[in-house]
Amino acid sequence: MQLQPIVQNGQRVLTTMQLAESFKTDPKIINRNFQRNADRYVQGKHFFALTGDDLKQFKGSRQFDDSLKFVSVLYLWTEKGAWLRIDCPKLLVSVQRRLKR
Repeated sequence: MQLQPIVQNGQRVLTTMQLAESFKTDPKIINRNFQRNADRYVQGKHFFALTGDDLKQFKGSRQFDDSLKFVSVLYLWTEKGAWLRIDCPKLLVSVQRRLKR
């Protein structure tokens, strides 16, 4: 899988869908884990939550991404946010390499 680079506030990030694909899991698992552990995550450090006009602009720049069609809040995960989700360092290295391409 080739990840499309996304830059938000000067940081390379992944959507929840991209993160789930990288971890070979369902995005619902990523979201459920985030909801259960929300106190561990800091917005701007571990993730960005796009809503309103920011979300509309993001969706407009990715018109062919059907996974965004009905999203009301879009989470973009930073490298530090991905670290909090990983038990296996090999998996993180794999995701980092794909992002750097």
